[in-house]
Amino acid sequence: MEKEKVSVIVPVYNDEKYLADCVDSILHQSYQNLELILVDDGSTDNSAQICEDYRERDDRVRVLHKVNGGVGSSRNAGLAMATGDYILFVDNDDWLADDHIKKLYQHLKASGADIAAANYTEFRMADQTYRIWISDDDYYERDYSIQEWFKLQYRGDYYNMSQVFTVPWGKLYKRSLFRHIAYPIDKPVEDDLTSWKVYLLANKVAYFNESLYCHRILSDSVTARVKRTALFPLEAVADRLAILSQIGFDTSNEIAAYRQRLEVCQNDALKDGDFVKYQDAMQKTAILKHYQAKQANGGTQENE
Repeated sequence: MEKEKVSVIVPVYNDEKYLADCVDSILHQSYQNLELILVDDGSTDNSAQICEDYRERDDRVRVLHKVNGGVGSSRNAGLAMATGDYILFVDNDDWLADDHIKKLYQHLKASGADIAAANYTEFRMADQTYRIWISDDDYYERDYSIQEWFKLQYRGDYYNMSQVFTVPWGKLYKRSLFRHIAYPIDKPVEDDLTSWKVYLLANKVAYFNESLYCHRILSDSVTARVKRTALFPLEAVADRLAILSQIGFDTSNEIAAYRQRLEVCQNDALKDGDFVKYQDAMQKTAILKHYQAKQANGGTQENE
């Protein structure tokens, strides 16, 4: 029986320096039954031509050229084009281990999970060094229930799992999970607003603690330029609190994250001179402190 097809989606924008390394690492995968969807998001360098060159060379490559709309819109366009049984995201300046797809697929099928996930390594361009936090001795495999997976969301201290949880790449998903998913197109960082919604439609996550993905950190990357409030959006936590509280998940981590992000929002709004946003953050902070004080006093009114 022929292996199921994997749709690999790569949002592309002005990455002529590293795009070939990325594409080659995908096309040379040991798992060959794939389609590679390159979504050129209005690039102004030679990226569009590189995409076309690969389309001419390999009939598994499909290319879409679109008006610039951000990485979220590129993910959405790639999902609309996908015909595979599974979805894999790759950033245009990153690269994959040769057996990245094969191992993810094997773990997903063996466990009966809807999502398979692995860890990653960072390559920092500024000093040409790798940041590695996993050794061979750290390897383990585990099938996480979705409730267990959410407990890792803020565990940056545990094999950098907070980042693993948030990013869309480094995972193989059943395509059906994206039936009602749309990435935001007006946000500089879209993953924290979206990844968690995909998980909630899955049955479990098959995770293995191995680095199969290399994430290139550029000194001029999007995350290096955006504000902390965009990197850690308050609205993402508010949305999660609204949903998770209704389906019976533990929300203690989200409550703590909401308080922390509210403080970031407050400080950044003051620096930016955004008085309305600052006052809104201050009001929410005051409400939380007011009821925290009431609880400490046994629930009695302070003005009684």
